Amino acid sequence: MDFTFDEAQQAVADLADQILDDRLDTDRLLDIEDAVDADGAWFDADLWGSLAAAGLLGIALDEGVGGGGLDAVALAILLRAQGSHVAPLPLLPHCVASLAVDRFGSEEQRVRLLPGCADGSHILTVAVQEYLEDRIRQPGAHVVDGALSGEKIVVEGADLAGHAVVTAIGGDGPGLFLVDLSGDGITRTVGRSTRLEPVWRLGFDGTPVEPLAENGSVPVDWLVDHLLMAICATQLGVTERALRLTAEYTSEREQFGRPLATFQAVTQRLADQFVNVGGIRLATLSAAWRLAQGLDAREDLLIAKWWASERATEVAHATQHCHGGMGVAKDYPLHRYTLWNKHLTTSLGAGTQSLRALGSLLAQA
Repeated sequence: MDFTFDEAQQAVADLADQILDDRLDTDRLLDIEDAVDADGAWFDADLWGSLAAAGLLGIALDEGVGGGGLDAVALAILLRAQGSHVAPLPLLPHCVASLAVDRFGSEEQRVRLLPGCADGSHILTVAVQEYLEDRIRQPGAHVVDGALSGEKIVVEGADLAGHAVVTAIGGDGPGLFLVDLSGDGITRTVGRSTRLEPVWRLGFDGTPVEPLAENGSVPVDWLVDHLLMAICATQLGVTERALRLTAEYTSEREQFGRPLATFQAVTQRLADQFVNVGGIRLATLSAAWRLAQGLDAREDLLIAKWWASERATEVAHATQHCHGGMGVAKDYPLHRYTLWNKHLTTSLGAGTQSLRALGSLLAQA
């Protein structure tokens, strides 16, 4: 299978990299990290505006609502670029939630919300963290007579988003619901992920919701599938850049009068990581392609998530080890990739959970 990008996909990759290169550097990241410590903000508003102005925030949305009309592969390319630059933005939950509204929302919901999602003026997020492994764990929330009660954990961007796409049990079973985060009956408790991003525990007590898709587990599975692909795509960018940084560092850093890269142990260890990153790339792009073609991608997604958890952890350990003490210096970029790696590894289930779900899927085939 040929995963060479077509002209439109390559244009997305080039434009995203150009904007992120121009707008984000170590000094800017340090400023944002200081802001997180001061007031909890984890958001580069200028960068968000630049991506919106370039049409990238709605790259996979329908053209009729201001989107770019591209597919899941284009979204994977955009998120790969974010991971490569460790850009502090709620890009993943926003883009996937927007796609869910585009796919399952009513015409009124699409017209009301999606133009703002595409131009960056309205941010969405998702609350779905409880759906792990075989996707039948307790969802933590129920909807009765249009009111949501229960709890959602590890919600990203809840301080920035106007609405959230929430998984809950309704009258007809599991479904997707749209929650106005300025509505009544919402309590918020903030924590912090390894990459310093605020993550929220949201409690709902009779909070009004709009049904987005209540026709069984299919919409929920669709949402989880796209979230898994998005996590793997972001992780791909993280691991690619971490490995590139390490290759550059070991080529320049000398010990005993020779570059580190000339030592066989270093070369062999980084060669293993080259294979690991290649595996993440192949599995992720295969899954994204299947989603774009409307094919069943569950097996590919679980394989990709295993690679993006287990093998990405090996990449993180090897790149940190080869850098030595430099790898934890705040004014050197590598430590951010390790922190992002940890955050993404455990999102929607780590490697063991993905492997169990894959085994269950294969056993049912």
